[in-house]
Amino acid sequence: MPMRWLSCATIFLLVSVITMPRFTSSYSPLPPPNQNQNIIPGSKLNPADIYDPNTMSGPLGRQADDFFLQTFRKALATSLLQSESDFQPSYDGMIDMIRKIHSASPTQSSCVQKSRATLQSLFPDWPPSPKSTTGLLYWFKILFSTPFPSFSSKLNAYITCACSQWLMGPSSLLPLPSSSSSGSGSNNLVEIKRCRYLEATKCASICVNTCKLPTQQFFNEDMGVKMRIVPDYESYGCRFEFGVEPTEEDERLAKDVKCFAECPSGGEERRRLSCMN
Repeated sequence: MPMRWLSCATIFLLVSVITMPRFTSSYSPLPPPNQNQNIIPGSKLNPADIYDPNTMSGPLGRQADDFFLQTFRKALATSLLQSESDFQPSYDGMIDMIRKIHSASPTQSSCVQKSRATLQSLFPDWPPSPKSTTGLLYWFKILFSTPFPSFSSKLNAYITCACSQWLMGPSSLLPLPSSSSSGSGSNNLVEIKRCRYLEATKCASICVNTCKLPTQQFFNEDMGVKMRIVPDYESYGCRFEFGVEPTEEDERLAKDVKCFAECPSGGEERRRLSCMN
């Protein structure tokens, strides 16, 4: 069974590379998102960019999206030590799980760590790997990311675009300037026009501590793929820049953005995590 699974994974990687151009958009320069303290969250929302789950799906189709949602819900429930049935059987139920992870975390670092562990649990712990690592992630880092950084960046950008639209909304593959990314920079940017996750949680702190920081750590440290996330809180857009390392300034700007007016906790959760970091 393990060898059969590995063969399937190898075939998937090859098919991914061959079919990658199907999801590639033509180049259009993108201005850096506005991330200063003077922005007004949600002030530049475009109604045309909203995700409609009744009429839209990712490139792999509705059944694949439903599978990804249920798999992620199970991982979140395990992280919470609860049953899936304790929450609504929907995307909204998944968001309730995310909020609970955030509110139950005593510190910012513990919230980030728990969210990162949830991502790790989505991947098989095989082949055997050193202690405190996840098998598939460890060997991807050894066999792909380290010797082939440009290929690994492009592959992960492609897979993210193909498999995560149910979570974040419609996204496109775009090139990054070669000076800022590994290799040529071609197809290294996943651009989300209006993030469904951010809009549903209505909380910059949840965005930073359950998505941006843990996802960056997951790719950079667990998979060995350089990557940073740049949210735009005015438009609810986001950029997943593969081949680009995150910086301390990125994190400071993300953490310093004003709370959303619609934040369910009125900013209290963010203040709590900031004080107890």
